[in-house]
Amino acid sequence: MEQSDKNLLNCDNIELNRRSIHEYTFEETIPEENNPNTQCGAIGWYPKWLQKLASKKTYVFVYSLLGMYESMISSYLGGCITTIEKRFKLPSTVLGIIGSGWDTGSMLTSLIFAYIGSGGYKTKWIASGALAMALACYVRFIPHLIYGPGDEAEFHSSDSSAIDNLCNDVSNVTENCDLNTEGRNSAIILYIGQIMTGIGTSAYFTLGATYLDDNVVKRKFPFLQGLVMFIRLFGPTIGLMISSYVLSIYINFGKKPPFSNHDPRWLGAWYLALIPFGCIGIIISLCLSLFPRVLPREAERRRKRQEEALISREISFKDFKETMIRLLKNPILMLNSFSTVFFAIGGMGFWTFLPKYFEYQFRKSASEANFIAGSIGLICTAFGVITSGIVMSVFRPRPSYVAGWNVITEIYQTGAFIALAFLGCFRDDMVGSFNENGEFITTMSCNENCGCYASMSYSPVCSKDQSMTFFSPCHAGCTTTTFINETKIFGNCSCIDDGFGIATEGPCPVSCTTDFILFVFLICTSEFLISTGKAGNTIIQYR
Repeated sequence: MEQSDKNLLNCDNIELNRRSIHEYTFEETIPEENNPNTQCGAIGWYPKWLQKLASKKTYVFVYSLLGMYESMISSYLGGCITTIEKRFKLPSTVLGIIGSGWDTGSMLTSLIFAYIGSGGYKTKWIASGALAMALACYVRFIPHLIYGPGDEAEFHSSDSSAIDNLCNDVSNVTENCDLNTEGRNSAIILYIGQIMTGIGTSAYFTLGATYLDDNVVKRKFPFLQGLVMFIRLFGPTIGLMISSYVLSIYINFGKKPPFSNHDPRWLGAWYLALIPFGCIGIIISLCLSLFPRVLPREAERRRKRQEEALISREISFKDFKETMIRLLKNPILMLNSFSTVFFAIGGMGFWTFLPKYFEYQFRKSASEANFIAGSIGLICTAFGVITSGIVMSVFRPRPSYVAGWNVITEIYQTGAFIALAFLGCFRDDMVGSFNENGEFITTMSCNENCGCYASMSYSPVCSKDQSMTFFSPCHAGCTTTTFINETKIFGNCSCIDDGFGIATEGPCPVSCTTDFILFVFLICTSEFLISTGKAGNTIIQYR
């Protein structure tokens, strides 16, 4: 073993990048003008006009776009999760398994990308990951391509949708909520799409920042990385805003059902943005594939410093094992990695299901829930990330101070999350009762002769005094309908004994503005504080 390798093995801070899987010699490398390793292009195509873009500024811009694209897809799918759940009648457990596909793909390929990719053209591997994310968008579109908007959406788009589920109405609509072949096949396809996205993101996270670190002056890396993270934070907001818009469009495109998007029966066009997302990913992938192996200015700096040249070592399983052993023996890297893992376990599910939580807990529409969740991500988190990048670049605090600050912010966020569990609109106004088996029964003496099926389509109505929500007009005992100022009114409701016996479409509204504002405030403050430690945490990881 050469002396340089021995020194590398004894190094305290070992990072999984080019220095850990290459050996150094003292051969001088002088980049030539026609050297493809320092020129933008591919497959023998290196035009002069393109070389102006071979700079760290261009890379930061494109790399930031990829990060924004990745987080945009993630938040878009999170915003559409309730619609996908209702459309394919998927239980939450199946949705959780589908969501885990992202992490599965990333876990299976992160080490492979880090080891093999760092030995060659990092940007080519990152571009391959971006292409995988783009193709995953097309894969997710397949369920809609095969099964369309669904029978329920087709029914509500037809003339027969005027059926009101009244008491003793023989034309009442029933619904099968069991997981059928359509749901199972769609779940498998969506899971494959998640795995492909996870594979793509592993290249982004493992190689993107190391390429930037390798090609800039070290003192500039904290600010540039903070800038990348700041731009990336626009992704969740854009994704949720787009999902908010597409979910305001009915799933049966071009058709309009006889109810608004605030009605629980509404299904938004969750698939509408997937094809454009795929096209954007392909463009970003092409741009990244044109970057050189080493940026020209960095190559010039190495030449002036007479820096030792990199000579690729033959990739082998033995070398991979030695690299992993070196990493596992690095306590700072391991503890920091465990911290990131536990943070992801606690935070990923929260942000994934936050729009759904807003829908069910605070009774927001799908589009409103996505808009609110997206605003929180942009306003609060973005300022924290850019602030931390500036502080790290200007003041250069000690690693112990950075780690200590991360501990403080995570303690605050843990307390905030505990407090969030006690906030919400805890109003149980659905009329019914639980039997001894824990089943919710909506049949009562006032509607037992109405012929209300347990599998009847969910179409809630609210009493005039807004104190009771019934599963359907049938369960409220209503026998007539009329329109007053374009509002559907159900009359002769035997289960409403307030002297009026009428009900309106939709669940009863709830009023818990104070709890909602406090809920949003705690999320904002915790996300701002936790994001101030992201740039420092990244630097600890790489240094």
